[in-house]
Amino acid sequence: MLYSKNGSIPKPETDGTDGWIEVDDAPIAPAGKEVVWWYPPGWVIRDPKPAGNWSWSQSQEQWVEYTVQEIAQIDTLESTQINSITSNDLNTLTSANLNSLSSTDIGAL
Repeated sequence: MLYSKNGSIPKPETDGTDGWIEVDDAPIAPAGKEVVWWYPPGWVIRDPKPAGNWSWSQSQEQWVEYTVQEIAQIDTLESTQINSITSNDLNTLTSANLNSLSSTDIGAL
């Protein structure tokens, strides 16, 4: 017999605090399957995770494929393109005058 608390993975003994419940030992998985603990319902015998982008759906009790969106390439700035700005410079910038600055004006800051 094993013990679980608040859905935790079952252990052979408790830590002595309240709230532990007895759960059955894990079943033996047939060839090509695996046993995992999900609470609820408890022990689940399932197929191993397929290669690729799959996530286990506990509600559907099956692997669900998900898509991963590509992330756009982010251009990096050379250190020579980054000029230091003082706190005084920042205090003078507002959205109105920031929009009116050209790239050479910003480089002069």
